[in-house]
Amino acid sequence: MVELSALLIEIGNVITFVTVVLALNLMAGYAGIPNFGMAIFVYTGAFVVGALSVRFALLLLAALEPAALEALLGKPAYKPYVGDMSLVEIALFKSMEPTINRSLIPELSAVLSQKALVAVAVLLFTFLVATVLGVFVGVISSYAAVRLKEDYLAIALLAFSEMMVQVFFAQTDSVAGGRYAVYAPNVWPSELSSIAAALPPAVKPELKIGLLLAIALALVTYLYAERIANSPMGRALRAMRDDEFALSTYGRDIPAMRLRVMMLGGAITALAGVVYAMSFQPVIKATDYTRLTWTFIPWAMMIVGGMANNLGVVLGAVVIYVGRKVLEFSLPELFDLLRSVGIGPEGAAVDVLRAVAPNIFVGVIILLMLYLRPKGLLEERPGRTLGGRLRDLMEKFSR
Repeated sequence: MVELSALLIEIGNVITFVTVVLALNLMAGYAGIPNFGMAIFVYTGAFVVGALSVRFALLLLAALEPAALEALLGKPAYKPYVGDMSLVEIALFKSMEPTINRSLIPELSAVLSQKALVAVAVLLFTFLVATVLGVFVGVISSYAAVRLKEDYLAIALLAFSEMMVQVFFAQTDSVAGGRYAVYAPNVWPSELSSIAAALPPAVKPELKIGLLLAIALALVTYLYAERIANSPMGRALRAMRDDEFALSTYGRDIPAMRLRVMMLGGAITALAGVVYAMSFQPVIKATDYTRLTWTFIPWAMMIVGGMANNLGVVLGAVVIYVGRKVLEFSLPELFDLLRSVGIGPEGAAVDVLRAVAPNIFVGVIILLMLYLRPKGLLEERPGRTLGGRLRDLMEKFSR
């Protein structure tokens, strides 16, 4: 059953990337905003899970379930590290220390699974704060840059993302683990596990619920993106992307439009980061949210699938992710086959090739697409998105 759980995690990762790429497509594909700072938006959601949800859960238990919290903090695994410190000191400063965090989170998760009211409150708090912070990051990351031209805007967003994730969060251990990893608490109450009964019982309930939640978030994001594409807002975004000067002559506020799109994309991406950190990557470390994984790979997915085509970027996300994983897992067998005929790599070269081959695959795919299909697998068709085609079909049968 370990293999099945690993497969479900990979499926969850694909779905998370689908949501992230759909948000990127709104910003870059439709609005023409070259957001090379996607990593900070994804990490915002993970940060809320790793840092704020733990602290909020401890403080909420103190208010609603003091007996449960007293029993929790009395565990011998980390009692010597906290001593007689107050709850506020433990929640704010000690809960992120690696020695305490690794012992505290499993115990906290066990308590939350049995306290449905507290677990649901922590869950809603996490999603609400992640949404607000995603909007806030969207504003502060682009407010001073929305008046820049595309090249400068891309550089400014990339620099902001790197500064926040790899410099600030990675060097502040007491905030959310920093250079060390912190664990995400399991905030799913045990009563919710019944909704995922269709999946095999040996799979962890939190993985089942997280997968269903990831699917729901991706589906809602896709339908919302399709609605925007077919709306006057979608036409205004494409006009801004193609010729913002011409659009500004009609009285449109270009910086305000960019800010709104960045706020929307930031909120969606932060929610994807929450689901990812809770369910598929519960060990949270700032340095894992790199520009390669969460900025350049989503861009590659969007380019391959087709910018400003929501169905296309979903297809591109699946193609890139599955292709990289297949290559990663098939390389050892390929190397063994090559070595059997005396031409295969050996030693450290195997590890190096296995690490770089998936990224070489992405580069080759992009070059082939730019040469063969520069507009992607599914090119942009204004007014002919999935929603538009369904309406046309319904009108045809209603005649």
